[in-house]
This record gives sequence, C-alpha cells and structure tokens, in this order.
Amino acid sequence: MTKTLNPEMVVLAREYRNWTQEKLAASVLVGQGTIAKIEGGVGGEVQPPVIDRIAKALDFPVEFFFQNEERLGFGSSAYFYRKKAKISAADRKRISGVVNLTRIHLKKLLSAVDIEAKRPLPSLDIADYHGDAGCAARVIRAIWSLPDGPIKDMTALIESAGVIVVPCEFGTRAMDATSLRFNDMPPLVFINQEIPGDRWRFTLAHELAHLVLHDTPTEQMEDEADAFAAEFLMPDSELRPQFSRIERIRIQDLANLKPFWKVSMGALLVRANNLGFMNPNSYRYLWMQMAQMGFKTKEPNPIAKENIQNYPNLFAYFKSLGYSLDDLCKTILAFRNDVESLHRFAMILPTATASHLRVVR
Repeated sequence: MTKTLNPEMVVLAREYRNWTQEKLAASVLVGQGTIAKIEGGVGGEVQPPVIDRIAKALDFPVEFFFQNEERLGFGSSAYFYRKKAKISAADRKRISGVVNLTRIHLKKLLSAVDIEAKRPLPSLDIADYHGDAGCAARVIRAIWSLPDGPIKDMTALIESAGVIVVPCEFGTRAMDATSLRFNDMPPLVFINQEIPGDRWRFTLAHELAHLVLHDTPTEQMEDEADAFAAEFLMPDSELRPQFSRIERIRIQDLANLKPFWKVSMGALLVRANNLGFMNPNSYRYLWMQMAQMGFKTKEPNPIAKENIQNYPNLFAYFKSLGYSLDDLCKTILAFRNDVESLHRFAMILPTATASHLRVVR
C-alpha cells in the first residue's frame, strides 16, 4: 500500500524550525508556490526526490512526513492558552510546534503503556454550580478527599489523577501553560519551565480547571480558571479567618502567608481583595509598593519548584526495557537532537521508579 505525504507534518516541521515557505522553497530548489501547494494538499502527488529534500532541509526523518497525525492550533477546542500578554505570531508558531511535536511523540510512547490514575478526573458542568468556579474547586477537593489546609504538592496531586505534566521551553514568558484532554491519551499539561515555583503551582491549578470544566473555549474561561485555582489553593473558609485577624493587610503580611499557602504574594493580594478585605485605594497602593520593590518580577521567600514524575517515568520505563536513545528516536520518528531538546526535562530529572506505568496488552 502506497503511503501518502501528510501536508500537516510539512507545516509542523517547517514552523517548528521557524522557517518561512520561501526559505524552505529555496533549500528544496522549488518555487514558493510549490511549497504552498504541498502544504495545502493540492497539486497532486509529491515526487520522492522533493520529499527527500524537504526532509533533509528541515532535518526530520522522511517517515515523519507520512505519519497519520494532525497539527492542532490555537483555535482547537482541545487547547487552552493562558496568556499574560499578547503573544506574537512567531511565538504562537513556536509554541504550537513544541506542543504538537511533543504530543505526537508521547502518543507513540503511550500506545504501549498506560499511566495509572489514583484519583478520578471528572468533567464538571459549571452551570451545575451556577457559574461559580470556586464551588467547582471545592467539589474537586471533596472528590479527591483532600484535607484542610494548603495543597502540599500540586504537581504530585494532579499527576495522581493521571495527568502528564510536561515542562517546555516556550521561548517567551508571555504564556504559562496549555493543556489538552483527549479520549485516547492521558490529559497533558505543557508548562513553561521558566516560571517560578509559586506560579507553577497556581498555573497547574488553573490548567486543572480547564481540564475539568472547559470542553470548549468561552470568553469567561480564563477568569473561571483563575477563580477555581484561587479557591483550590487558598480556600475561602480557611483564608478568610486568617485575613480577619489582620487589622490592615501589609506587604509583610503577604510575605508571611506565602510560605504557608505556597502561592505568590500577588495571588494572596488578589485573593484578599476578592474576599473583601481590601478597599480600592489600599489595593492599588500595595500593588504600587510591590512594583517599586521589584516584587512583581521576583518576590522574596521563593517557593521551590515541584518535581514531576509521570513524564520522566515514561522515558525511564522504556530505558528499563533496554531502549537506547537511538531506539527511542526510531520509535517516535525523530532525530536525536530534537529528542534531546524537546524531552530533556524528562531525561535529566531524577526519577525513582516507573511504578505508575503498566503495559497495555
């Protein structure tokens, strides 16, 4: 049976390399219009010599371009991008390339194993909670039988629900994370490796909200995810009494609470305001003070970044089977440089066992 070139993989490889159609055309010795037709899936069958030159130029195995995969973008209902600022077109393409390639690689590895979940990851309809994302957060805490107080390890908790947390180098701090949930794969959270430990925890809680609440994008989903994360990490019933004992909230009070709740001082300030413990003038003044002290970019009392398990354990499992790096490259249709670059956080982080993996037969 003759294999057919997948135009989506040509686009993915080109955008991952941050190449234009014009640059690829010049390297392949064809016109830009030819590349446009190839990527659009029009113009008939692509001749093998052209495919070989495309593969060589973009430094991908020829087999990569024939796999039956799709390229998912910002418009997909499976993606939820958390943006702090406007992301440039170049950043969008780079992030999309990183996420898509990593997802395709993991899909191939996960076809042989399962991630065992100790906790369920339900899908909730926020309408059932009258649009109150905080109420949904309390429901998840109850379903997971979490005790009162701060979440000890947000990363371990979300991974215990079968989620794979994947640190990535997005090349920009304009976006913290994106998550997706498919029927044929464990839920995935791609998170910016550059963010500090306190924001890492809040981001994971934010993405948890997307995974359990949002099947399709809505205008309200980012605000809902923030409200969910705030209640999940800093429950109203426990934080309110603490704020009530403070006559006038100061920066030092936020710094004192930060190590206990393991969230940023900024998150605590927003929470105090939303719970009614700040007046507008005091709220603005504290933000101004924090900015003047440089706390909006680097806060005191840093929270250590939590370790991941499921992602490195997946690679450790194949290593335990005797797979070399070259074997992995052949399995996921990638060259060594890309595997080492995309998955370096799975390979360099310590991992004790692969106990949460089981073979799929």
